[in-house]
Amino acid sequence: MTRILRDPLIYFLSIGCGLFVLFDIVASDEVAYDSRVINVDRDALLTFVQYRSRAFEPRAAAARLDNMPEDELDRLIADYVREEALHREAKALGMDQNDYIIKRRMIQSIEFITDGFVTAAVDVSNEDVSAYYDANRDDYYIRPFVTFTHVFFDGERQSRDEAFGLAKAKLAQLNEQQVAFSDAPRHGDRFPYFVNYVERDPQFVASHFGVPMAEQVFALDPGDTTWHGPFESEYGMHLVLLAKKAEGRFPELAEIEAIVRDDTEREAIAEQKDKAIQAIVDTYEVRRTFERDVIG
Repeated sequence: MTRILRDPLIYFLSIGCGLFVLFDIVASDEVAYDSRVINVDRDALLTFVQYRSRAFEPRAAAARLDNMPEDELDRLIADYVREEALHREAKALGMDQNDYIIKRRMIQSIEFITDGFVTAAVDVSNEDVSAYYDANRDDYYIRPFVTFTHVFFDGERQSRDEAFGLAKAKLAQLNEQQVAFSDAPRHGDRFPYFVNYVERDPQFVASHFGVPMAEQVFALDPGDTTWHGPFESEYGMHLVLLAKKAEGRFPELAEIEAIVRDDTEREAIAEQKDKAIQAIVDTYEVRRTFERDVIG
């Protein structure tokens, strides 16, 4: 019984029945309703304030309305009356029936209401989160990355052999002087992209240096003052100081539980919302009279 009561479809169908009953009561009371009379009462203004702000909770909206200065209240009432009058004129002209934009807005309103009920009813357990993580583990894979700097020797300003020779000579100097990560920009030529690469994955490194050099960089061992190379890219020669390297891995659930829980709830809400809307669709009989013309 508890599981049934927690089912979002039960909530939605209950509210739906309530709305139908309310509509029947209002629609049958034709004598009490005059389409040319706009009643400005407290409930109407409270609803107007809430919809306008999209932020006020009922109690906050009531406090806002009760403490509103007289001139501001007059403007609020004028805006409400204007909106209500135009809405009624649009309905009188049948715009709510024939305008596709309005039709979409009405559909969106039902979807919004459904989403609200479903969101309030969905409550994922720790077991749900664990199961979701196991089923979607690949989505949380942490790709390998490296942090490095490099000294570049332009292969277009000089020949490849000359660039290679300059790089070999500079490599000995950099290691002899133990040139640090931060001093790399003082050496070599200007590279088309960056000098420093911080926590970049193989795909990003390969996009700037090519796959062969990216593989060579990821094969290095990190060190604070050890330079490696020369490595060749399509642009020229490079000397590399690898400061940090992390292997690719699947994180433990505890590391990313908050993220996985949000994803689990999002999927559960989407699934229950689809079921709720399908439950509405299933109450209708569909008669298809359109058939595609067969050519040939």
